[in-house]
Amino acid sequence: MLKKGTAILMLAAVLVLAGEVLGNAQNDVTYIPASEDVYLSMGTDRVTVFNQSDILLCAVNVSETNGTLDISDPGCPVIQFDISGQNITEDDMAVMLLKAKSVLTQGDPVMVVMMSIGSDWDESSDYTTFLVNILPAWKIISEKDATAMNSNTDGDLVFAFDVSKKLSDALAKGENVSFLLQANSNSSSEISFLSRESGEGPCLVIMPYPRPLENLSQDEAFDAAIVLPENAGNTSLSEQDAAEPSIAEAGQMKSNLSADETHALLIATGKNPEALIFSAFSS
Repeated sequence: MLKKGTAILMLAAVLVLAGEVLGNAQNDVTYIPASEDVYLSMGTDRVTVFNQSDILLCAVNVSETNGTLDISDPGCPVIQFDISGQNITEDDMAVMLLKAKSVLTQGDPVMVVMMSIGSDWDESSDYTTFLVNILPAWKIISEKDATAMNSNTDGDLVFAFDVSKKLSDALAKGENVSFLLQANSNSSSEISFLSRESGEGPCLVIMPYPRPLENLSQDEAFDAAIVLPENAGNTSLSEQDAAEPSIAEAGQMKSNLSADETHALLIATGKNPEALIFSAFSS
C-alpha cells in the first residue's frame, strides 16, 4: 500500500491533471490579457470606431437587392497584445482565446476569420489610423491567402486561434501583435465577444507543448504532479491530514520516489482519481 505522504501527493496531482496540463508545471503557462481592443463598423459609406463597449461585435450583414448580393461588416473586432519581454521558442504554443456573450445566426454556420494587422494604434485612434493598420488584412482578403488566415467554426462560446507563428514573427520585429476578426457566413450573423472592459476579454495563453509522461525526467514528472502554495513551508502534515506537504517534506518524498513510482503516481491519478482519493483517506 502507498505511504500516506505519497497518497497526499497524488491528491495534489488531481489539481494539475484535472486541468489537462500534463507534463508541464503550472508556472510554465503565461497569460497575457489584451492591452487594447475596439470594434469597427464598416458600412457602405463610413467607418466608425467603438472603443467604450463591454462587447466586441463581430458581425456580417448579407442581403440581396435586384439579384445582387450586398455584404457589409457592422462589426470587426481589432485586438492588440503587449508581448514585450516574452520569449517564444519553437517548442512553445500560443493560443488567442475569446469568450462570446452570444452568437446569433439565421441558420447558416458562421466562420470567424482572424488576420494579423499593424500595431500602430490604440483605443483612442481615429478611423483613418485603423484603416492604415488594417491594410495588410485587406491584402490577405483580396488575394484569398488562406495561409495567412486562422478560422474558428465549431460554434462554441469560447473561440480559440493558434497564433504561435504570428507571435514569433512579431517578436522578431520587436513589435506588439494585433489581430482583426471578421465574420463570414451565407446569411446575416453576429457574435458578441466580451471586451477587456468586461473583465473577461481576449487573452493569449502561451505554454510549452505538452510532452508524454514517459519522456519526462523524474524531477519533471514529480513537479508536474504537485501544487505547492506559497505558504506551504508553514503547513504540517501532522496538523492536517489532507494538507499539501511543506516544501521540505515534499523534497524528502521526492527523494524517496523512484522514477517508476513517480510516473505511476501521475498515471494512477489521471486514470482513476476516485480510487486515489479513497486510498488517501483510508491509508
